[in-house]
Amino acid sequence: MGSRPRSYMGTPVLMRKTARRRPNPHRRACKIQHSSSTRIRAGACVSEKLEALKNLIPVHTDHGEIKPDQLFQETADYIVLLRTQISVLQNLVDVYGSSAGQAQPHRLAAV
Repeated sequence: MGSRPRSYMGTPVLMRKTARRRPNPHRRACKIQHSSSTRIRAGACVSEKLEALKNLIPVHTDHGEIKPDQLFQETADYIVLLRTQISVLQNLVDVYGSSAGQAQPHRLAAV
């Protein structure tokens, strides 16, 4: 392990160019444009994303409008619930087995 940087195909690591990412059309849709109405557009983009998040999780409140901090808390609670369900199901598979004669079931990485 010398002091020289590792090389790839004869080019030192520090001199190689890094690959550029291709633009993502979904990310581009909410990219902020520099104009006088930047804040309005950015706010609309955030509102769209909050609405999408609201549609992904089962909300326990019956209110039509939900505050973002409450939405994030319910999202975190829902993630904990899903992780718990995964753990319970994995333990059931460990106890009862997926079927006789098969190898140990594959476990998901630590969630």
